[in-house]
Amino acid sequence: MTMKTTIHPAARMTARMTMQSTALLAALLTAGCAQLPQPGAPLPAAPALWQGEADGAADAVAADAALLADPALDALLAQADAANRDLAQAALRIRQATQQLQSTELRLSPSASLSSGLSRPLDPPGGLPRRNSQSWSASLGVGYELDLWGRLAAQTSGQAAQLRAAQADAAAARLLLRSRVIEAYWQLAAAREQDALAQQQLALNRELLAATRLRVREGKLLPIEVDRAAATLQQAEVRLADLRADTLLARLQLALLLDQPPPGPQPLAPRLPSSEPPTRWRAGAGPAAVLERRPDVQRARAQVDAALARLHGAEAERYPRLSFSASLGSGGERASDWLANPLATLAANLAVPLIDWRRLDLQRDAARTELELAALALREVVALALVEVETALLEGERLRQQLDANATRLREAQETERLAALRLEAGAIARADFLQARNARLEAEQGRLQLRLRAWLNRAQLTRAVAGGGLMAGRPPAL
Repeated sequence: MTMKTTIHPAARMTARMTMQSTALLAALLTAGCAQLPQPGAPLPAAPALWQGEADGAADAVAADAALLADPALDALLAQADAANRDLAQAALRIRQATQQLQSTELRLSPSASLSSGLSRPLDPPGGLPRRNSQSWSASLGVGYELDLWGRLAAQTSGQAAQLRAAQADAAAARLLLRSRVIEAYWQLAAAREQDALAQQQLALNRELLAATRLRVREGKLLPIEVDRAAATLQQAEVRLADLRADTLLARLQLALLLDQPPPGPQPLAPRLPSSEPPTRWRAGAGPAAVLERRPDVQRARAQVDAALARLHGAEAERYPRLSFSASLGSGGERASDWLANPLATLAANLAVPLIDWRRLDLQRDAARTELELAALALREVVALALVEVETALLEGERLRQQLDANATRLREAQETERLAALRLEAGAIARADFLQARNARLEAEQGRLQLRLRAWLNRAQLTRAVAGGGLMAGRPPAL
Protein backbone atom coordinates (compact mmCIF):
# COMPACT_ATOMS: atom_id res chain seq x y z
CA MET A 1 0.00 0.00 0.00
CA THR A 2 1.27 3.38 -0.91
CA MET A 3 0.34 6.42 1.12
CA LYS A 4 0.55 9.90 -0.29
CA THR A 5 0.89 12.86 1.96
CA THR A 6 -0.17 16.28 0.81
CA ILE A 7 1.21 19.46 2.44
CA HIS A 8 -0.89 22.54 2.19
CA PRO A 9 0.94 25.40 0.38
CA ALA A 10 0.26 27.82 3.26
CA ALA A 11 1.82 25.40 5.75
CA ARG A 12 4.83 24.95 3.47
CA MET A 13 5.30 28.75 3.30
CA THR A 14 4.95 29.09 7.08
CA ALA A 15 7.58 26.40 7.65
CA ARG A 16 9.96 28.06 5.18
CA MET A 17 9.55 31.45 6.88
CA THR A 18 10.15 29.85 10.27
CA MET A 19 13.36 28.22 9.04
CA GLN A 20 14.57 31.53 7.53
CA SER A 21 13.84 33.41 10.74
CA THR A 22 15.66 30.77 12.74
CA ALA A 23 18.67 30.94 10.43
CA LEU A 24 18.74 34.75 10.66
CA LEU A 25 18.54 34.65 14.45
CA ALA A 26 21.32 32.04 14.58
CA ALA A 27 23.53 34.25 12.39
CA LEU A 28 22.91 37.22 14.63
CA LEU A 29 23.68 35.22 17.75
CA THR A 30 26.87 33.88 16.17
CA ALA A 31 27.96 37.39 15.17
CA GLY A 32 27.47 38.51 18.76
CA CYS A 33 30.14 36.08 19.88
CA ALA A 34 32.84 38.15 18.11
CA GLN A 35 35.78 39.32 20.20
CA LEU A 36 35.04 42.68 21.77
CA PRO A 37 37.62 45.07 23.32
CA GLN A 38 38.24 44.64 27.03
CA PRO A 39 39.06 47.53 29.43
CA GLY A 40 42.49 47.66 31.04
CA ALA A 41 44.77 49.99 29.10
CA PRO A 42 48.52 49.39 29.53
CA LEU A 43 50.75 52.38 30.16
CA PRO A 44 53.16 53.47 27.43
CA ALA A 45 56.74 52.28 27.87
CA ALA A 46 58.85 54.33 30.29
CA PRO A 47 62.65 54.68 30.44
CA ALA A 48 64.49 52.50 32.93
CA LEU A 49 66.31 55.39 34.70
CA TRP A 50 65.98 59.13 35.16
CA GLN A 51 68.43 61.16 33.07
CA GLY A 52 68.82 63.95 35.63
CA GLU A 53 69.32 61.72 38.67
CA ALA A 54 72.78 61.88 40.22
CA ASP A 55 74.60 58.75 41.39
CA GLY A 56 74.67 58.29 45.14
CA ALA A 57 72.05 61.02 45.70
CA ALA A 58 69.76 61.13 48.70
CA ASP A 59 66.10 60.16 48.40
CA ALA A 60 64.10 63.39 48.06
CA VAL A 61 60.81 61.74 49.06
CA ALA A 62 61.95 59.58 51.94
CA ALA A 63 63.85 62.20 53.96
CA ASP A 64 61.12 64.72 54.85
CA ALA A 65 61.89 65.20 58.55
CA ALA A 66 62.94 68.81 58.02
CA LEU A 67 59.77 69.55 56.08
CA LEU A 68 57.40 68.03 58.63
CA ALA A 69 58.93 69.75 61.67
CA ASP A 70 56.74 72.85 61.39
CA PRO A 71 53.45 72.75 63.35
CA ALA A 72 52.26 76.03 61.82
CA LEU A 73 52.59 74.64 58.29
CA ASP A 74 50.88 71.40 59.33
CA ALA A 75 47.96 73.42 60.70
CA LEU A 76 47.66 75.38 57.46
CA LEU A 77 47.64 72.17 55.42
CA ALA A 78 44.90 70.73 57.63
CA GLN A 79 42.82 73.90 57.18
CA ALA A 80 43.33 73.73 53.41
CA ASP A 81 42.21 70.10 53.28
CA ALA A 82 39.06 70.97 55.22
CA ALA A 83 38.09 74.30 53.64
CA ASN A 84 39.35 74.44 50.06
CA ARG A 85 36.59 74.76 47.46
CA ASP A 86 38.44 72.74 44.82
CA LEU A 87 38.62 69.75 47.15
CA ALA A 88 34.95 70.15 48.02
CA GLN A 89 34.05 70.13 44.32
CA ALA A 90 36.25 67.06 43.78
CA ALA A 91 34.47 65.28 46.62
CA LEU A 92 31.09 66.09 45.07
CA ARG A 93 32.27 64.77 41.69
CA ILE A 94 33.28 61.53 43.39
CA ARG A 95 29.86 61.30 44.99
CA GLN A 96 28.20 61.98 41.64
CA ALA A 97 30.24 59.28 39.90
CA THR A 98 29.45 56.83 42.71
CA GLN A 99 25.73 57.50 42.37
CA GLN A 100 25.88 57.03 38.60
CA LEU A 101 27.72 53.73 39.06
CA GLN A 102 25.15 52.53 41.58
CA SER A 103 22.36 53.53 39.19
CA THR A 104 24.00 51.59 36.35
CA GLU A 105 24.33 48.47 38.51
CA LEU A 106 20.55 48.30 39.05
CA ARG A 107 19.40 45.50 36.73
CA LEU A 108 15.77 45.03 37.75
CA SER A 109 13.18 47.56 36.57
CA PRO A 110 10.06 47.48 38.80
CA SER A 111 6.84 49.13 37.71
CA ALA A 112 3.41 49.78 39.17
CA SER A 113 0.24 51.14 37.62
CA LEU A 114 -3.28 52.06 38.66
CA SER A 115 -5.93 53.07 36.12
CA SER A 116 -9.57 53.99 36.11
CA GLY A 117 -12.00 54.17 33.21
CA LEU A 118 -15.46 55.65 32.80
CA SER A 119 -17.65 54.91 29.78
CA ARG A 120 -21.18 55.87 28.72
CA PRO A 121 -22.90 54.69 25.54
CA LEU A 122 -24.06 57.45 23.22
CA ASP A 123 -27.04 55.50 21.79
CA PRO A 124 -27.99 52.47 23.96
CA PRO A 125 -29.90 49.74 22.08
CA GLY A 126 -33.62 49.16 22.60
CA GLY A 127 -34.24 52.54 24.08
CA LEU A 128 -32.56 51.56 27.33
CA PRO A 129 -31.51 54.42 29.57
CA ARG A 130 -27.91 55.52 29.38
CA ARG A 131 -25.82 54.23 32.25
CA ASN A 132 -22.25 54.96 33.14
CA SER A 133 -19.83 52.07 33.43
CA GLN A 134 -16.68 52.50 35.54
CA SER A 135 -13.77 50.08 35.81
CA TRP A 136 -10.53 49.93 37.82
CA SER A 137 -7.30 48.06 37.22
CA ALA A 138 -3.93 47.79 38.95
CA SER A 139 -0.74 45.90 38.19
CA LEU A 140 2.76 45.28 39.56
CA GLY A 141 5.59 44.22 37.30
CA VAL A 142 9.31 43.77 37.01
CA GLY A 143 11.61 43.71 33.98
CA TYR A 144 15.04 42.22 33.48
CA GLU A 145 17.36 42.28 30.48
CA LEU A 146 19.70 39.36 29.91
CA ASP A 147 23.17 40.73 29.18
CA LEU A 148 24.00 38.50 26.22
CA TRP A 149 26.89 40.47 24.76
CA GLY A 150 28.17 42.43 27.74
CA ARG A 151 26.47 45.70 26.85
CA LEU A 152 25.23 46.32 30.37
CA ALA A 153 28.53 45.14 31.83
CA ALA A 154 30.32 47.62 29.56
CA GLN A 155 28.15 50.44 30.88
CA THR A 156 28.99 49.42 34.45
CA SER A 157 32.68 49.18 33.57
CA GLY A 158 32.60 52.63 31.98
CA GLN A 159 30.96 54.19 35.04
CA ALA A 160 33.52 52.47 37.29
CA ALA A 161 36.30 53.97 35.17
CA GLN A 162 34.69 57.40 35.48
CA LEU A 163 34.64 56.94 39.25
CA ARG A 164 38.35 56.11 39.22
CA ALA A 165 38.97 59.21 37.11
CA ALA A 166 37.07 61.36 39.62
CA GLN A 167 39.08 59.88 42.49
CA ALA A 168 42.31 60.56 40.62
CA ASP A 169 41.13 64.15 39.99
CA ALA A 170 40.60 64.57 43.73
CA ALA A 171 44.07 63.21 44.48
CA ALA A 172 45.64 65.55 41.91
CA ALA A 173 43.73 68.53 43.31
CA ARG A 174 44.90 67.67 46.81
CA LEU A 175 48.54 67.42 45.71
CA LEU A 176 48.32 70.74 43.88
CA LEU A 177 46.61 72.42 46.82
CA ARG A 178 49.19 71.27 49.34
CA SER A 179 52.01 72.28 47.01
CA ARG A 180 50.57 75.78 46.60
CA VAL A 181 50.06 76.18 50.36
CA ILE A 182 53.65 75.11 51.02
CA GLU A 183 55.00 77.48 48.36
CA ALA A 184 53.00 80.45 49.69
CA TYR A 185 54.03 79.67 53.26
CA TRP A 186 57.72 79.42 52.40
CA GLN A 187 57.58 82.57 50.28
CA LEU A 188 56.11 84.39 53.28
CA ALA A 189 58.87 83.01 55.49
CA ALA A 190 61.63 83.99 53.04
CA ALA A 191 60.14 87.46 52.60
CA ARG A 192 60.07 87.87 56.37
CA GLU A 193 63.75 86.99 56.70
CA GLN A 194 64.72 89.10 53.69
CA ASP A 195 62.77 92.07 55.05
CA ALA A 196 65.07 92.29 58.07
CA LEU A 197 68.17 92.11 55.85
CA ALA A 198 66.67 94.63 53.41
CA GLN A 199 66.00 97.12 56.18
CA GLN A 200 69.60 96.82 57.38
CA GLN A 201 70.80 97.27 53.82
CA LEU A 202 68.56 100.32 53.32
CA ALA A 203 69.88 102.04 56.45
CA LEU A 204 73.44 101.17 55.49
CA ASN A 205 73.03 102.58 51.96
CA ARG A 206 71.59 105.81 53.31
CA GLU A 207 74.63 106.20 55.53
CA LEU A 208 76.86 105.27 52.63
CA LEU A 209 75.27 107.93 50.41
CA ALA A 210 75.85 110.60 53.06
CA ALA A 211 79.47 109.50 53.52
CA THR A 212 80.02 109.52 49.76
CA ARG A 213 78.72 113.07 49.46
CA LEU A 214 81.05 114.16 52.22
CA ARG A 215 84.08 112.57 50.57
CA VAL A 216 83.13 114.14 47.23
CA ARG A 217 82.99 117.57 48.85
CA GLU A 218 86.40 116.88 50.38
CA GLY A 219 87.72 116.05 46.92
CA LYS A 220 88.56 112.44 47.81
CA LEU A 221 86.09 110.91 45.31
CA LEU A 222 84.80 111.81 41.90
CA PRO A 223 81.26 113.28 41.72
CA ILE A 224 80.06 110.22 39.77
CA GLU A 225 80.38 108.16 42.98
CA VAL A 226 77.40 110.04 44.43
CA ASP A 227 75.22 108.83 41.57
CA ARG A 228 76.42 105.27 42.08
CA ALA A 229 75.64 105.42 45.79
CA ALA A 230 72.20 106.89 45.04
CA ALA A 231 71.51 104.09 42.55
CA THR A 232 72.48 101.51 45.16
CA LEU A 233 70.13 103.16 47.66
CA GLN A 234 67.34 103.14 45.09
CA GLN A 235 67.84 99.41 44.52
CA ALA A 236 67.59 98.80 48.27
CA GLU A 237 64.35 100.80 48.49
CA VAL A 238 62.85 98.96 45.50
CA ARG A 239 63.86 95.59 46.96
CA LEU A 240 62.21 96.37 50.28
CA ALA A 241 59.02 97.53 48.53
CA ASP A 242 59.00 94.38 46.39
CA LEU A 243 59.40 92.17 49.44
CA ARG A 244 56.45 93.77 51.18
CA ALA A 245 54.32 93.50 48.04
CA ASP A 246 55.30 89.84 47.71
CA THR A 247 54.28 89.32 51.33
CA LEU A 248 50.82 90.75 50.68
CA LEU A 249 50.41 88.67 47.51
CA ALA A 250 51.41 85.48 49.33
CA ARG A 251 48.91 86.23 52.09
CA LEU A 252 46.17 86.78 49.51
CA GLN A 253 47.10 83.46 47.90
CA LEU A 254 46.86 81.69 51.25
CA ALA A 255 43.51 83.32 51.95
CA LEU A 256 42.20 82.04 48.63
CA LEU A 257 43.50 78.52 49.24
CA LEU A 258 42.04 78.42 52.76
CA ASP A 259 38.75 80.01 51.68
CA GLN A 260 39.25 82.91 54.10
CA PRO A 261 38.72 86.64 53.62
CA PRO A 262 41.85 88.74 53.03
CA PRO A 263 44.44 89.22 54.41
CA GLY A 264 44.40 85.50 55.24
CA PRO A 265 45.26 83.59 58.42
CA GLN A 266 46.18 85.74 61.41
CA PRO A 267 48.48 85.65 63.29
CA LEU A 268 51.06 83.85 61.18
CA ALA A 269 54.79 83.55 61.85
CA PRO A 270 56.07 81.45 58.93
CA ARG A 271 59.59 80.12 58.84
CA LEU A 272 61.71 78.58 56.14
CA PRO A 273 63.46 75.29 57.02
CA SER A 274 66.65 76.27 58.77
CA SER A 275 68.74 73.74 56.94
CA GLU A 276 69.22 73.55 53.22
CA PRO A 277 67.91 70.65 51.15
CA PRO A 278 70.30 67.75 50.45
CA THR A 279 73.02 68.85 48.06
CA ARG A 280 72.01 65.96 45.79
CA TRP A 281 68.66 64.26 45.68
CA ARG A 282 66.81 61.77 43.56
CA ALA A 283 63.22 60.97 42.73
CA GLY A 284 63.05 57.98 45.07
CA ALA A 285 61.52 55.62 42.47
CA GLY A 286 62.01 54.61 38.87
CA PRO A 287 59.99 56.13 36.03
CA ALA A 288 57.59 53.18 35.80
CA ALA A 289 56.74 53.33 39.53
CA VAL A 290 56.29 57.11 39.35
CA LEU A 291 53.89 56.84 36.42
CA GLU A 292 51.83 54.20 38.20
CA ARG A 293 51.15 56.40 41.22
CA ARG A 294 50.74 59.82 39.63
CA PRO A 295 47.07 60.96 39.82
CA ASP A 296 47.11 62.64 36.40
CA VAL A 297 48.35 59.42 34.77
CA GLN A 298 45.78 57.40 36.70
CA ARG A 299 43.04 59.72 35.49
CA ALA A 300 44.16 59.51 31.84
CA ARG A 301 44.32 55.73 32.13
CA ALA A 302 40.81 55.62 33.61
CA GLN A 303 39.59 57.73 30.69
CA VAL A 304 41.06 55.17 28.28
CA ASP A 305 39.28 52.39 30.19
CA ALA A 306 36.02 54.33 30.01
CA ALA A 307 36.45 54.85 26.25
CA LEU A 308 37.15 51.13 25.81
CA ALA A 309 34.00 50.30 27.72
CA ARG A 310 31.96 52.68 25.56
CA LEU A 311 33.36 51.05 22.43
CA HIS A 312 32.43 47.66 23.85
CA GLY A 313 28.91 48.95 24.46
CA ALA A 314 28.68 50.42 20.96
CA GLU A 315 29.64 47.03 19.50
CA ALA A 316 27.13 45.23 21.68
CA GLU A 317 24.37 47.63 20.61
CA ARG A 318 24.44 45.94 17.20
CA TYR A 319 23.28 42.56 18.53
CA PRO A 320 19.85 41.36 19.70
CA ARG A 321 18.55 42.22 23.15
CA LEU A 322 16.65 39.63 25.15
CA SER A 323 14.56 40.91 28.03
CA PHE A 324 11.96 39.35 30.32
CA SER A 325 9.07 40.87 32.16
CA ALA A 326 6.59 39.57 34.70
CA SER A 327 3.49 41.29 36.00
CA LEU A 328 0.55 40.61 38.28
CA GLY A 329 -2.62 42.61 37.85
CA SER A 330 -6.37 42.62 38.23
CA GLY A 331 -9.32 44.86 37.69
CA GLY A 332 -13.07 45.17 37.27
CA GLU A 333 -16.07 47.28 38.08
CA ARG A 334 -16.28 46.09 41.70
CA ALA A 335 -13.75 45.26 44.37
CA SER A 336 -14.89 41.64 44.35
CA ASP A 337 -13.88 41.40 40.68
CA TRP A 338 -10.27 42.13 41.64
CA LEU A 339 -10.00 38.91 43.60
CA ALA A 340 -12.02 36.91 41.10
CA ASN A 341 -10.07 37.93 37.99
CA PRO A 342 -6.34 38.08 38.81
CA LEU A 343 -4.01 38.04 35.84
CA ALA A 344 -0.35 37.01 35.85
CA THR A 345 1.78 37.44 32.76
CA LEU A 346 5.32 36.39 31.85
CA ALA A 347 6.76 37.74 28.61
CA ALA A 348 10.03 37.58 26.71
CA ASN A 349 11.05 40.21 24.18
CA LEU A 350 13.78 39.84 21.55
CA ALA A 351 14.75 43.11 19.86
CA VAL A 352 16.97 43.12 16.77
CA PRO A 353 18.56 46.59 16.38
CA LEU A 354 20.68 45.63 13.37
CA ILE A 355 18.07 47.09 11.03
CA ASP A 356 19.30 50.61 11.95
CA TRP A 357 22.79 49.65 10.80
CA ARG A 358 23.84 53.10 9.58
CA ARG A 359 23.24 54.78 12.94
CA LEU A 360 24.90 51.89 14.75
CA ASP A 361 27.98 52.19 12.52
CA LEU A 362 28.25 55.91 13.28
CA GLN A 363 27.95 55.27 17.02
CA ARG A 364 30.68 52.62 16.85
CA ASP A 365 32.97 54.90 14.80
CA ALA A 366 32.43 57.75 17.26
CA ALA A 367 33.32 55.45 20.16
CA ARG A 368 36.46 54.28 18.36
CA THR A 369 37.49 57.92 17.72
CA GLU A 370 36.95 58.72 21.39
CA LEU A 371 39.17 55.78 22.31
CA GLU A 372 41.94 57.00 20.02
CA LEU A 373 41.72 60.49 21.54
CA ALA A 374 41.90 59.05 25.05
CA ALA A 375 44.92 56.93 24.11
CA LEU A 376 46.73 59.98 22.69
CA ALA A 377 45.86 61.96 25.82
CA LEU A 378 47.36 59.18 27.96
CA ARG A 379 50.58 59.25 25.95
CA GLU A 380 50.72 63.04 26.28
CA VAL A 381 50.20 62.91 30.05
CA VAL A 382 52.90 60.26 30.42
CA ALA A 383 55.36 62.32 28.37
CA LEU A 384 54.61 65.47 30.37
CA ALA A 385 54.98 63.57 33.64
CA LEU A 386 58.41 62.27 32.65
CA VAL A 387 59.53 65.73 31.54
CA GLU A 388 58.24 67.29 34.76
CA VAL A 389 60.31 64.97 36.95
CA GLU A 390 63.38 65.35 34.75
CA THR A 391 63.00 69.15 34.84
CA ALA A 392 62.78 69.15 38.64
CA LEU A 393 65.88 66.96 38.89
CA LEU A 394 67.88 69.14 36.50
CA GLU A 395 66.74 72.33 38.22
CA GLY A 396 67.76 70.84 41.55
CA GLU A 397 71.23 70.09 40.24
CA ARG A 398 71.55 73.64 38.88
CA LEU A 399 70.46 75.09 42.23
CA ARG A 400 73.03 72.91 43.99
CA GLN A 401 75.77 74.40 41.86
CA GLN A 402 74.46 77.92 42.49
CA LEU A 403 74.35 77.29 46.24
CA ASP A 404 77.95 76.07 46.17
CA ALA A 405 79.04 79.18 44.26
CA ASN A 406 77.08 81.44 46.60
CA ALA A 407 78.65 79.77 49.65
CA THR A 408 82.08 80.72 48.32
CA ARG A 409 80.96 84.30 47.71
CA LEU A 410 79.41 84.55 51.19
CA ARG A 411 82.58 83.30 52.89
CA GLU A 412 84.64 85.82 50.97
CA ALA A 413 82.22 88.65 51.79
CA GLN A 414 82.27 87.77 55.50
CA GLU A 415 86.07 87.67 55.54
CA THR A 416 86.25 90.96 53.66
CA GLU A 417 83.91 92.60 56.17
CA ARG A 418 85.99 91.27 59.08
CA LEU A 419 89.19 92.66 57.61
CA ALA A 420 87.51 95.97 56.78
CA ALA A 421 86.34 96.27 60.39
CA LEU A 422 89.88 95.70 61.63
CA ARG A 423 91.32 98.25 59.23
CA LEU A 424 88.60 100.76 60.20
CA GLU A 425 89.57 100.40 63.87
CA ALA A 426 93.19 100.93 62.89
CA GLY A 427 92.27 104.03 60.88
CA ALA A 428 93.57 102.55 57.65
CA ILE A 429 90.32 103.01 55.71
CA ALA A 430 87.33 105.34 55.81
CA ARG A 431 83.93 104.28 57.16
CA ALA A 432 82.49 104.44 53.65
CA ASP A 433 84.83 101.64 52.59
CA PHE A 434 83.71 99.57 55.57
CA LEU A 435 80.06 100.21 54.70
CA GLN A 436 80.64 98.95 51.19
CA ALA A 437 82.15 95.74 52.55
CA ARG A 438 79.17 95.23 54.85
CA ASN A 439 76.78 95.97 51.99
CA ALA A 440 78.47 93.25 49.93
CA ARG A 441 78.01 90.77 52.80
CA LEU A 442 74.31 91.62 53.15
CA GLU A 443 73.90 91.23 49.39
CA ALA A 444 75.47 87.77 49.54
CA GLU A 445 73.23 86.79 52.47
CA GLN A 446 70.10 87.85 50.59
CA GLY A 447 71.26 85.88 47.56
CA ARG A 448 71.81 82.86 49.80
CA LEU A 449 68.32 83.18 51.23
CA GLN A 450 66.74 83.43 47.79
CA LEU A 451 68.63 80.36 46.59
CA ARG A 452 67.58 78.43 49.72
CA LEU A 453 63.95 79.33 49.03
CA ARG A 454 64.25 78.22 45.40
CA ALA A 455 65.88 74.97 46.51
CA TRP A 456 63.05 74.13 48.90
CA LEU A 457 60.44 75.08 46.31
CA ASN A 458 62.22 72.77 43.88
CA ARG A 459 62.11 70.07 46.55
CA ALA A 460 58.36 70.53 46.89
CA GLN A 461 57.96 70.44 43.11
CA LEU A 462 59.93 67.22 42.86
CA THR A 463 57.91 65.62 45.66
CA ARG A 464 54.67 66.57 43.92
CA ALA A 465 55.99 65.44 40.53
CA VAL A 466 56.62 61.93 41.80
CA ALA A 467 53.29 62.01 43.72
CA GLY A 468 55.20 60.86 46.77
CA GLY A 469 54.77 61.10 50.48
CA GLY A 470 56.02 63.60 53.01
CA LEU A 471 54.24 66.93 53.05
CA MET A 472 52.46 66.15 49.79
CA ALA A 473 50.68 63.12 51.27
CA GLY A 474 47.30 63.88 52.75
CA ARG A 475 43.95 62.40 53.45
CA PRO A 476 41.44 62.29 50.60
CA PRO A 477 38.57 64.76 50.64
CA ALA A 478 35.65 63.60 52.74
CA LEU A 479 32.57 62.41 50.93
